Amino acid sequence: MSNKKVLLLALLCGLLTAVALNFYLKSVQEAATNIKTRAVAVASARILERTLITANMVTVKDIPVEYVNSYAVNDVSQVVGSTARAEIEAGEQILQTKIVRRDSNRQSLAYSIPLGMRAISIDINEQTGVGGLLKPGDYVDVLGTVEVEIFSVDPNVNTVRETKTHVILQNVGVLAVGTDIGDPGNVEGEEKDSKSDSAGTVTLAVPAEKTQMVAHIASKGDLYLTLRAPADNSVEDRPSIDSLELLK
Repeated sequence: MSNKKVLLLALLCGLLTAVALNFYLKSVQEAATNIKTRAVAVASARILERTLITANMVTVKDIPVEYVNSYAVNDVSQVVGSTARAEIEAGEQILQTKIVRRDSNRQSLAYSIPLGMRAISIDINEQTGVGGLLKPGDYVDVLGTVEVEIFSVDPNVNTVRETKTHVILQNVGVLAVGTDIGDPGNVEGEEKDSKSDSAGTVTLAVPAEKTQMVAHIASKGDLYLTLRAPADNSVEDRPSIDSLELLK
C-alpha cells in the first residue's frame, strides 16, 4: 500500500474517532444536565438525640432522585422546632422517622413538653377539674386551697387555723387528661375524648421551679383548675382569699 493511501486511511480513522468522541462527550453532557434532582433537608451539623432542631442545624440540598430516601423531609419548616428522635450525622438526609414534630401525632408525652417545663399530674374530680370537660391543649389557672396556722402573740389565745386560697399558677397548658395525650390525627379521637370525662388526673406543663410548690400544696390541701378562653393569655396579680376577705 502506498504512503498516500496509508496517510489517507489514517486521516479517515482519526476523523471517525474525533466524530465518535465528540458524539460521546455530547451524550455524557446531556445525561449530566438531565439528571433529575429533589430538594431535601439535610443536617448541616451533627444533631444529637433528644436535641431541639434549630434553623442553623438544617440546610437544603439538591440530591439525585434515585438517591433520595423515601422518608426524607423536603421542607426545612417541617424540621425546625422538631426534636431529634435519634442522632443525625452532618450531611445526612433528615428522615421523618428520626424526628418528632410538635404538630404531629404525638406518640410520647415527653416530646410534647415545652422546654423549661415539667409534666406533673394532679388528682381531679368534676368539681376541681371543670366538670370533666378539660381536653389536652387547653390552658388553665391553678388555685390552691390550704389551711394555715395563724399564731397569736397573746399566750391566752389559741392558735387559729385559717383556710386560704391562692392563685399558684396561671396560663399553664394541659398536656394530658387521664391517659389521653391528644391525637389530632386519630380518626377515633372523639370517642377517645368522651372517655376522658371520667379521668381522675390531669397532667400539666408546669415551670420547673414551680413543681415543688404544686406537689406540696397537693399533699396539704386541694387544687382547683379554672379553664381559660383560647385567646386569653393574661397574667394577673391576685392576692390570696380567706374567710375574712369573703365577709368583706
